[in-house]
Amino acid sequence: MNDLALHTIQLAKKFENGVYFTCEMCGACCRGFKEGEVYLYQDDIKKLAKHLNVKGNSELREFAKKYLKVVDDSFFWKESGAVREKTYRYKTLGFKFTGDDEHCHFLKDNECTIHEARPFQCRAFPIGWNMLINSVKNFRDYSKKCPALQKSLENKGHFYSKEEILKWANEEYEIEKKYFLTMKKNDFNILKVYSFLPKDMVT
Repeated sequence: MNDLALHTIQLAKKFENGVYFTCEMCGACCRGFKEGEVYLYQDDIKKLAKHLNVKGNSELREFAKKYLKVVDDSFFWKESGAVREKTYRYKTLGFKFTGDDEHCHFLKDNECTIHEARPFQCRAFPIGWNMLINSVKNFRDYSKKCPALQKSLENKGHFYSKEEILKWANEEYEIEKKYFLTMKKNDFNILKVYSFLPKDMVT
């Protein structure tokens, strides 16, 4: 990836004319660590804290212990004046999963109890996920668990235009870029970015 965000977003040929999708609230995307992480960024944390009335570093610390984990991430970036891009590796936050089915702590009876304040990654699924809109194979793999994605492949559901898809996908990129640059500015030390994090969460 690089600064020219819109130029880096590639749509699979099947999705160039748009994507159909209507969530069926099956809860499948809220379960299963093997399906991927649910990343959280600074704005996500702020919204969740406000929604759950979590205040101050001490309450945020307890919230982090119960609901969050530190995960590895990466970003492809070209420095100004550099000839080549470079992959940077660093840490970010994600939701913990719980139970035998590895479900989100905030999933109750297949309903999201923090729906109004859910993270961007949850709100953007699937049209804002670059890994899905640029690969029919990935889209089909995810559809094995998601009936809404199965119907999407049959052009059933709410229609999202190419412009809407690019808007969501570009927003995902900009959020990731903003966090990457913040981490870079802080020497890739997540404890400097999230001062409330318990040190023992960072390995």
